[in-house]
Amino acid sequence: MSRALNDLSLPFRLKVFELLARLVERGIAVMIVDTLRTPQEHAANLAKGVSWTKLSKHLPRKDRGWPTTDADAEKSDAIDLCPYELYASQGPDKLQWSAVDPAWNIIRDEAEKLGLRSGARWKQKDLGHVEFPLT
Repeated sequence: MSRALNDLSLPFRLKVFELLARLVERGIAVMIVDTLRTPQEHAANLAKGVSWTKLSKHLPRKDRGWPTTDADAEKSDAIDLCPYELYASQGPDKLQWSAVDPAWNIIRDEAEKLGLRSGARWKQKDLGHVEFPLT
């Protein structure tokens, strides 16, 4: 599992840079939890029930049927983010996993303003998941 922004496809990475900047402007600090997964890592997530789709956009494009000649064939089109809690209430570096925290709505709204897809809208909610909306 990777947390590197360079593991995102170029068109998606540019949108993620803008998303992260907008979140900073809104006062939402986030941790990058996941960008790219190997097929083996994804299979393990499916088995654990923490992923629900076989062709996750966290997988490299080539493993989702994209042409291998594409410059982004080894890159993904999804990122998982988690907001940090307020320092004053929980101490340094505590992640906020509570689904009722308003930071999740800000992440969703800012992603959607950029034309990205948010897992917060899915039937099986994935609040911190943001992906590039392509087939």
